[in-house]
Amino acid sequence: MEERFLLIWDRFENWFFSFLPNFISAAFILVIGYYLSRILSKYVSKIVIKATKDETLGEFLKNVVFVAVLILTIITALSNLGVKTTSIIAVLGTAGLAIALSLKDSLSNLASGILLVVLRHFNKGDTISVGSITGKVDSINLFQTKLTTLDNQVVVLPNSSIVSAPIININANERRRMDLIFGIGYTSDLQKAKQVLEEIVQEEPLILDEPKPVIGVHALNASSVDLIVRFWVKSENYFTANLVMQQKVKMRFDAEGIEIPYNKLDVNLNQSSNS
Repeated sequence: MEERFLLIWDRFENWFFSFLPNFISAAFILVIGYYLSRILSKYVSKIVIKATKDETLGEFLKNVVFVAVLILTIITALSNLGVKTTSIIAVLGTAGLAIALSLKDSLSNLASGILLVVLRHFNKGDTISVGSITGKVDSINLFQTKLTTLDNQVVVLPNSSIVSAPIININANERRRMDLIFGIGYTSDLQKAKQVLEEIVQEEPLILDEPKPVIGVHALNASSVDLIVRFWVKSENYFTANLVMQQKVKMRFDAEGIEIPYNKLDVNLNQSSNS
């Protein structure tokens, strides 16, 4: 029994010491390959960003290069352990098919991520609306896009849901047009109201001089005359200009005695006396 154990131990010892150099070299390859993939991906990202001035494309290629070099490193390490390359490719092909069937949603997100980078509907830093979600684009990754909403919440969207939905790029252009409607009573002075609005527009620094603002009658409603104020602002000032103009118009209309109608209910009581 002891002789059999010693024989087995000798065989294990011979196998271990013959396998140990390959194992150490494979581990060394994995470590070097990991750090090489990180360095190379960062280097590629810097070159792309410097050449194209596009951080989105640079970050996307950074992820692609990192994954590709890491996969190549793993294959090289396994080959160094004695696993045949053809066997590795066959296993990867079989595994790839199984993964493709089980992770079709993830592959759809990957394909959608590539489309987002190629079609360039938006870039990192843009503010977009996708469905009911509006936020600033923080990153576009292989499978998902991360947004920060206007109230500073982080939203992670699958790339496939973005590609399949209408996308509104809010600040793609430097300027945006704003249409504000203010109602005044039928008994109010129309010309005076227009003059007040013109003065507010001229004094407001957030409003651009070109294209020229337009002020006019928008509609004659049942209880109000609606005036429209149409002007242009820089995209980053859009929400601020909306708040500022609403407040200024309300304060000036109150000061000038211009009525802003609201829903009122008049009740008339008729009293009849019995003779």
